Amino acid sequence: MTARLGRAYNPAMTLSIGILGLGALGTLMAWHWRDHDCMVISKDGKPVFRQLVTANNTDQLQLAHWQNENLDWLVITTKAADTLSAITPLADHLHRIKRLVLLQNGMGQQAAVADWLSTQNNPPELWLASSTEGAYRQNRSDVVYAGQGQTFIGRYQEGLVQNRLSHDSQECNNCDSYLPMRTVYAPDMLDRLRHKLAINAVINPLTALYRCRNGELVTNPDYRRHLQLLAAEIAGLYTFLNWSLPWNLLTQAEQVATATAANQSSTLQDVLQQRPTELPYINGYLLAQAEQHEYALPHCAELMTQLSNELICE
Repeated sequence: MTARLGRAYNPAMTLSIGILGLGALGTLMAWHWRDHDCMVISKDGKPVFRQLVTANNTDQLQLAHWQNENLDWLVITTKAADTLSAITPLADHLHRIKRLVLLQNGMGQQAAVADWLSTQNNPPELWLASSTEGAYRQNRSDVVYAGQGQTFIGRYQEGLVQNRLSHDSQECNNCDSYLPMRTVYAPDMLDRLRHKLAINAVINPLTALYRCRNGELVTNPDYRRHLQLLAAEIAGLYTFLNWSLPWNLLTQAEQVATATAANQSSTLQDVLQQRPTELPYINGYLLAQAEQHEYALPHCAELMTQLSNELICE
């Protein structure tokens, strides 16, 4: 059974939620959703135990394995590169899933999932989510809640005709009743994902290159100069592609790095643990967009080459 911790449980608000990819973020969301009927999709079919470490205490989480029950939400929190390989084994069970939401870093996998779902019978609705919550794995079973934030969620809209978009927006004016707890509906998820992508494309590869925590990108003069060059180049691409940014990218990246000064980026964590990084879906995605439009990103390309060579040598 899902652990019910800390708050009164209200059956009227219960949603059935499956989580595929119980890493740091997946564990944190399961903790936020502990008053829902939350399950995990694991390879071995066994319940999963986690500990969520907060500033005040440690909460125990026991998540039952999904037994093909009907799901209001299937939440994918795997690495971007693993998305399709993770969900394709579920093809015969899609009729039991009402909404599938991608809560991941990077871009590119969203369109791939949409294309795959379009070939399936009785596919679920595709939703996107983005979170500013901070969490990291302390060890195999313990996840540290490193910083409070918000999680935004909305329908996948790319490729839909305008009248369908208007319908979806009207429909979701009263969708709070079926959104998971601690999520906020956002009709502009593609823009939000692009905004987060820009920040990640500046901070993540540089922390991996210099093996530094986020704050050092601002306090170290050499790292900061590299940050400035990369931010200017990526902001230029966004302007060229008519992708909006609600702030100056360099200023925002420095503010994020300062606010999360003690944190290790997810990319740096992957490098230190000798895991594949998500940079192909962050800077790699931007390089692909630039190549498609014959736009040069020399600093970004050089950085990706340098990181690739360094990781091969390790």
